[in-house]
Amino acid sequence: MKALKATAYVLAVLEIIVSLAAIYFAMSTKMVPFVLGLVGAIILMAFPVIVFLLAKKESKKTRLMAIVVASIMCIIMGIAAYYLSVTSRAIDSVTGSTVEVDEINVYVSKDDAVASINEAVSNNYVFGIVSTDDSNHINETIEKIEKDLDSTIQTQEYDSIFSLITGFEGGEIQSFITNEGTVLALDSSENYLGYSGNLKVIMENTIKEKLKEDTKQVIDKDTFCVYFSGIDTFGSVTARSRSDVNIIGVVNNKTKTILLLSTPRDYFIELSNSNGKKDKLTHAGIYGIDVSMESLEMLYNVDLSYYVRINFSGFQDIINTLGGVDVYSEQEFESVTEEGTYYYDAGINHLNGEEALGFARARYAFIDGDRQRGRNQMQVIKATIEKLESKETLKNYATLMDNMSGSFQTDMTKDNIGYLVQSTLDEGGWKVLTYSVSGSDAEEVCYSLGGSAYVMLPNEADVDYGTELIYKVLSGQSLTQDEINEYIEKKDNEDNITEQSFEEETDESESSDSESSEVE
Repeated sequence: MKALKATAYVLAVLEIIVSLAAIYFAMSTKMVPFVLGLVGAIILMAFPVIVFLLAKKESKKTRLMAIVVASIMCIIMGIAAYYLSVTSRAIDSVTGSTVEVDEINVYVSKDDAVASINEAVSNNYVFGIVSTDDSNHINETIEKIEKDLDSTIQTQEYDSIFSLITGFEGGEIQSFITNEGTVLALDSSENYLGYSGNLKVIMENTIKEKLKEDTKQVIDKDTFCVYFSGIDTFGSVTARSRSDVNIIGVVNNKTKTILLLSTPRDYFIELSNSNGKKDKLTHAGIYGIDVSMESLEMLYNVDLSYYVRINFSGFQDIINTLGGVDVYSEQEFESVTEEGTYYYDAGINHLNGEEALGFARARYAFIDGDRQRGRNQMQVIKATIEKLESKETLKNYATLMDNMSGSFQTDMTKDNIGYLVQSTLDEGGWKVLTYSVSGSDAEEVCYSLGGSAYVMLPNEADVDYGTELIYKVLSGQSLTQDEINEYIEKKDNEDNITEQSFEEETDESESSDSESSEVE
């Protein structure tokens, strides 16, 4: 009997320890309100008290019951403590991220017999570099080569990737050193589509760099702007690359309003590092996410407090982890990707990760091209937010974050996210508004390429209206999607009238020229 009593006491103490551990790790996720955590602690501490009371009884049956209760609770709370500790670490791994990776590669022709950097240096290859690349990282790579091989290499600098390729094909250089994102940008230019297929990499240099800290402002935890960047890779989410999705999320936690403002990837704007020269917004990502953020800040005259970056593989994982999302499509269309062909109906579509990616990437299926793609991307984000804000999802927030570890990267802290989760649980869901700026098609010289490429010239009225919407949401002014849609409809009507007038004037001019020719 005494042995049973002692066993029950030991298990009760063990139950207290594992329960306290579970409470600690639950609170460390930052999603559990203090009052709720306190109530939970009181309830959990009641169980070992009950076990102590039962163990004091002289009945063997009662003491056995105490041992069974304590054993079950120890197992349950031990499992809970383990998974909560793993989850807390997983949340730490994706939040508060301030490190970015730059992939600097050494390229030769795919038919070149040289298979390594050592062979290229031994054969006295001349290496081309581009002046618009990050010179610090290029020089760091050159220094690494020279140090590792105890040899000095010869380099030839070019003012653009286009002129470098001309020199490469003309035999001026036999190899070149550049950022992987620069080659991807080259791949998408009209005269060099898929050019990377002609190359092979003989050396990779991965450079980790700490992002610059934002010292411009004290961030209000209830009103702020966050930059959503979707990079065009399936690899590491920390890698520098072109940003195909560029959405500013304007958050007002007091009014429970989020504005998603989309800027097309081909928007032709000044980059923060280009000394006044212009380039496609997507190319800003080659120089780092801070350049993308700074360039958008310049465009809209607004501070971006945080970023969330996700790549294609991470995007699929998040949607699949959520069990799919219900996305609204303005029209019926087909999306053909390397992974498969997907079909979408006009209206609501329930999409898994692969289907949602096909939906967000499609642009050739639309007359509006990249403009419609931007609107579709916002619909996917809107659907994801709506799924995330459901009570069931938020209650499993910690597990969800654990499953999505490595799928995305953000410099928002665990405290930031936990605060928003708690307030959503307490106060209810969000109103999500969407708006996309537009522009006109053109061919212009891009800073990163040093040559002409397709771009979209910004519609200044659209940019001004986007800025107006940002400040309306931040200041807590009343705003509805209907108001935004009315502006869009009015603008489209004005554009159609202008286009029609232009066509009529052109027809009249051609008719006049024809009559004049006949008279002559």
